[in-house]
Amino acid sequence: MKKIKIDSLYLISRERLSIGLFYIGILIAFYGSMYPWFMWSVDSVYMIPAAFFVFISINVSSSLKKQLFKRNDFLFPLICYITLGLYQIIVNKMVLNAYFAFIFNIVIFYSIFRYDTKLLLNVSTFLSKTMAVLLSVSLPLYILYILGFPLPYVNIQYHDAVYSFSNYYFFLVDDRALFEFFPRFNSVFLEPAHLGTALVVLLQAQRGYWKKWYNVILLTSVIFTFSLGAYIYLIFVVFLNSWTNGKKIFKQFAVSLTVMLSVVAGAFIYNEGDNLIHNLILLRLEVEDGDIAGNNRVSSDFEMDYQKFLNSNQFLFGTDFEQTTGASGYKVYYYDYGAVGILLLFAFYVAVLSRAKNRRAAVSTAVIAFLIFGVDAFVLWYNRFIPLFCSAFRENDEIDSVSEFPES
Repeated sequence: MKKIKIDSLYLISRERLSIGLFYIGILIAFYGSMYPWFMWSVDSVYMIPAAFFVFISINVSSSLKKQLFKRNDFLFPLICYITLGLYQIIVNKMVLNAYFAFIFNIVIFYSIFRYDTKLLLNVSTFLSKTMAVLLSVSLPLYILYILGFPLPYVNIQYHDAVYSFSNYYFFLVDDRALFEFFPRFNSVFLEPAHLGTALVVLLQAQRGYWKKWYNVILLTSVIFTFSLGAYIYLIFVVFLNSWTNGKKIFKQFAVSLTVMLSVVAGAFIYNEGDNLIHNLILLRLEVEDGDIAGNNRVSSDFEMDYQKFLNSNQFLFGTDFEQTTGASGYKVYYYDYGAVGILLLFAFYVAVLSRAKNRRAAVSTAVIAFLIFGVDAFVLWYNRFIPLFCSAFRENDEIDSVSEFPES
């Protein structure tokens, strides 16, 4: 029988401490970029405590024989990130506070670039588990709400009533969907699409482990978001993960295609098309006036302004971002930052992914990042970038058996 060391119950090794501090910082950054209601009051400064924990973690790690932040090929992608960030701040003519916030973001990106890639699977697993714990409470309560079970709530608004919700504490219901029979699931976050996209990229980073309890919860939650973008990302991730793992995907593609066509056909037939799949998903894929109905990332007013922008002399550096409020996607990014901004963003991702040893993982990550950029352009948000980075660079295939905190 293995003896239990009493001192291990109250002594924390420096390695465990460094990893724990890093995880706390990454967790704050990950959640802060998704704007949960309990972080709205700090949504513009969450990177400060995140960077603080990361900075302390780096300092503790520097005293270890086995360094956690030991990669030496971090300089080029970090320079590209700093160049891109400064360009975006200058072009958008942001206030002085934006420069201070950017300094803390640099610390966080620096830590990500230098972190031991052999531990990245543990990072994505930690994020997946924490998200799954939240959703394991949030999703059942949301289902009870759908079934008509009375739950306590308060009315809340996010910044000047841009968003207004009924807050059931573990999930939000958008006031615009109060009278819908089946409002989309966004847990405690601003939008279903924010949640759906974050969960899908976590699942990409967790390739090979989708049968784990926490990933099953993530996958189930994606379905209830009814996010068209998340569904499309998920389809790509399924095949890209199989391709990355060296599996033959033709049979899988044929089976998946048959299932999807069966679901689509059933959605059109069942109850004469009056069902959730048809109303929330398929109707958004119908073509109206030469465009997909669900492609509503920009308003008609912005589209008119965008066409003028294309024919102006502003296409190189973009124009003021205030004119794009309420819109998102690659058009908005181009409008905000111009051709130079797109070039700098492309250079940043090339600089990052070119260091990956697994070329298939790097290509798969680039494909998903490109898709996300096309839909909302927020490929630098921590809830997207951290899982994407873990997916591209993870080297190990086994999750640490001691809850991601190895002994020193």
